Amino acid sequence: MKGTLFFVFSIFLFFLNLALTRCVKENSKASEILQKSIKAHGGKSLWEKATSISYLKETTLYQASGKIEQQTSHKITHQFLPQTTEMVWLKGGEINRAIKNTKGVLLYQNDQLQNDSLLIAQTESSLDAALYVFWQPYKLLDQNIRLDYIGEKKLLDSIPVYGLKATYSNSGNGDIWTYYFDKNNYRLRAAQVYHNQRTSLIVNERVESETGLFLNKRRKSYFLDSLGKIKYLRAAYTYRIQSFNID
Repeated sequence: MKGTLFFVFSIFLFFLNLALTRCVKENSKASEILQKSIKAHGGKSLWEKATSISYLKETTLYQASGKIEQQTSHKITHQFLPQTTEMVWLKGGEINRAIKNTKGVLLYQNDQLQNDSLLIAQTESSLDAALYVFWQPYKLLDQNIRLDYIGEKKLLDSIPVYGLKATYSNSGNGDIWTYYFDKNNYRLRAAQVYHNQRTSLIVNERVESETGLFLNKRRKSYFLDSLGKIKYLRAAYTYRIQSFNID
């Protein structure tokens, strides 16, 4: 009996050790790919020298038929010392201006300060998303993110990429993010997200060259079907750098 228990325990330890070894290798591979991507996007030292960046973001939303649903334009400024994000846009004939800094969020419509808590919360989410999306892949260095290597694949059946699954420790909404890095140059090629029971693939089609960080210049977002194939184009984004300052 003791011999049987010892044998079962030994087998358990063997597979546990095998699983832990595999996990360590996958985490090491994920870290290696991210570090190479940061280097391919100008290097960590250049990212950390940035003091501010300002750009225009134009968004076009499409219906399933291909008809344009909405077009918007936002002027966005990120400052890093101290960290502040400002967004200005026109909606319904009103000039909207939102600012987030270490003290909180301020929202103005035609210079009138807004106090609607729901509207301010939605605005804060937009401000956070603007910085997070534009400041990639550097933002993936956040210690609150766990990255797991999930292998190689052909993005859109043609682009060879490495895949990293991102798990956010402070996220309770069930979103699942995957980031894809070009095998040829390690630049961030696309991101895929499962959100509100729908999967979207956002492809980086072009990057800018003014900053040396190769940030987003043109992106397209597609809704995917249950087989992971493109269902239809949901959104197109273009970015134009207006200023970039480093220390």
